[in-house]
Amino acid sequence: MSRWRSIWLVARREVLERGRSRGFILSVAFTTIIVVGSFVLPALLFGEDAATKVGVVEPVPAALPVAIATTAGQFDRAVEISTYPDVAAADAALGAGAVGVVVAMPADLSGPGEVRFDKQTDQATAQIISAAIIAVRVQAVLGASDVDRDALAAAQQPPLVGAREPQTEDEEARFFVANIGAVLILVGIFSFGFTVLTGVVEEKQSRVVEVVLSTVRARDLLMGKVLGIGVLGVVQLVVFVAAALAAALATDRLTLPSTTPGAVALLGLWFVLGYLLYSTALGFLGALASRMEEASNASTPVTMVAMASYFVAIFAVVDDPSGTVATIATFLPPSAPFVVPLRAAFDAIPAWQIGLSVLVTLAGIWVLFIIGARVYAGAVLQVVGRMKLRDAWRSAGE
Repeated sequence: MSRWRSIWLVARREVLERGRSRGFILSVAFTTIIVVGSFVLPALLFGEDAATKVGVVEPVPAALPVAIATTAGQFDRAVEISTYPDVAAADAALGAGAVGVVVAMPADLSGPGEVRFDKQTDQATAQIISAAIIAVRVQAVLGASDVDRDALAAAQQPPLVGAREPQTEDEEARFFVANIGAVLILVGIFSFGFTVLTGVVEEKQSRVVEVVLSTVRARDLLMGKVLGIGVLGVVQLVVFVAAALAAALATDRLTLPSTTPGAVALLGLWFVLGYLLYSTALGFLGALASRMEEASNASTPVTMVAMASYFVAIFAVVDDPSGTVATIATFLPPSAPFVVPLRAAFDAIPAWQIGLSVLVTLAGIWVLFIIGARVYAGAVLQVVGRMKLRDAWRSAGE
């Protein structure tokens, strides 16, 4: 039997057996429901009927809060009003999502003021608040003993109404795509990488591996197992990403940037590369163990490296996508799967760095597989006790 046919048969067996299992199907269905629910439930629970949070900059005209609440009530809109000491504090609250509308106007009502709203607040609500401001200013002029026609005309001038800058919205969407990508890669590594780990240990415990190795070489068995489980991982990734994007667009919770298709494609590439790297390591480390408890201990170094790489991406790279730490992490195979999609989502990485990073990671995967295949071959038939890495290496050479 040729080598590639052996790999194909092993991979096919993994896909069919694990893909048809009830556990895999329920896992995909349950996780997809959670992904969709994270977008749909907020839209249902905090949709159009929810109160719009309005931030008013101090000093606040005495009649303004009552006028806003009354006018909004006439249109079946509810509002919650809070005050902020200055425009900067109110804008910060708007950016953080603490309020949906910011109102700033002179305490003596001498100017038209300004109304700003975020993308989650419909423009009709902002116009209703603008109408309340006009009503307050008109009442102030009419309440004077001598009505000035010019002052009355000025009072009817609408406030300056504007939405937050589109750049902020685009940055939010970019962060969403990048952050969810890093999480999916991490989850994929732990989920399917550890499936490889447990699969190796289970085959050792049941002595199935002894039968399989009579017709398939050890390195082909390891590669077929990694590739087969990886196919299931890619399928699951596609389902999750499609569900997340569809739910985000359907509920209008997020306006995706034009770079989203490219970002998703890059995410898929790095999911595959990250999975191949970490699952290969977990596969041959699993061969060193004869029990699940031993496998968990053997996988600790891989787990620590994966978590460290994830935190480097989330904290260091997001803080400064073009910084020294981000650049160095781009060319380290363990961290590249997390770092490159994040940097690309922020347009902070040139194409040559992406290409070079892919080549470096592929080289790292190949070197790791050569080492791992030898360790796997030397340890997979050892069924009593945990084998040391050095002993497995020597055993394969005998």
